Amino acid sequence: MNKKIIFPIVGAALLSGSLLGYDTAIQANTYNNENVNIEQDAKSEQTLMQTAQDKLKELTGNTYTLIQGTATKDSIHFKRENFKHDIIAYKADGKLETISIKINYDDLNGGKYQTKLKETWAALFPGEEPKYVDISESIYYEGTISSNAMQNKQIYMQENGEVYGVNYAPDNAPASVQKKADQVLSKLTDGKVKQGAKLDRMFVRDGKPNVYQYKYKSEAMEVSFAIEEQTLELLQADVNHTDGKGVDSYEEFQEREKEKSAKIKKLTLDTLMKNAMKDAKTMLDLDLKGYKGARSADAWDEDYMTFTKEGAPSVSARFNKDGSFRSFTIDKYDQEIDFYGMTIVGPPNEELKLLID
Repeated sequence: MNKKIIFPIVGAALLSGSLLGYDTAIQANTYNNENVNIEQDAKSEQTLMQTAQDKLKELTGNTYTLIQGTATKDSIHFKRENFKHDIIAYKADGKLETISIKINYDDLNGGKYQTKLKETWAALFPGEEPKYVDISESIYYEGTISSNAMQNKQIYMQENGEVYGVNYAPDNAPASVQKKADQVLSKLTDGKVKQGAKLDRMFVRDGKPNVYQYKYKSEAMEVSFAIEEQTLELLQADVNHTDGKGVDSYEEFQEREKEKSAKIKKLTLDTLMKNAMKDAKTMLDLDLKGYKGARSADAWDEDYMTFTKEGAPSVSARFNKDGSFRSFTIDKYDQEIDFYGMTIVGPPNEELKLLID
């Protein structure tokens, strides 16, 4: 009986031993492969980091110490050490995805844009230099924004050094523009506010009429609008009513955004077109008859629409969750003026520190 028990056990032991031996070989190969992959990934990231350093050298003339940023599924990210808000992203194949960095003008040490910036500022604003420079390059765009916060002036340049926009805070606007501004403010606030909009920006483009932007803010609403000088045409209007209801937590914010998104998704294109035609006429005295409307396919811009018509400037707009429209922008002369978020006022939100190895 013992033999009958021993042999199966021995057989099982031998069988188990052979399986264990087989498993061990597989695991060893797996570990080896993982080590190879880890080494390859590390080498790839090191190569990309050197590529990024070379790119920064090209743009600024400086050599920076880089650290790894937050990686995504499709790209590898880096940051300059001690700089919080850099965006330096490369695809795994080594192609640049996006680079966006801010630097003090005085910290440029040559680089791609310094000479052209100096010449451009001397020509447009004699005796002045920029204080801050924002350099951006990606698969879609190359260029730089430079600003002098004291004079609140900015110059937008493309890769080839061509200036495609200048804006600054003027002391005043022509009397005709100011008169129009008072009329527009009264109209956009339903007659509740007749004066008080602040002249915020003057946009200057080569060979095009100047555009003046005004802003008004109260506890109940925020209003901005832009007027073309020669025609007194309203090129942009934005009215945002504030309900004063904040959120106490990120969860509450998410819930509010989820509810907003659900309502936006239920809005039909037909409803939005009807509302757009009515609201554009009221806000900008713009007739959208004959325009084709298209909703944004981007989930981040689900409240965004564009309107196009052959022979006419395109129009972009944003709408509320009830389908009413809160903003319109006319892209005249095939040159888009970005009225939102592009203005640097004051120093960057961190002290820029130049680090050279």
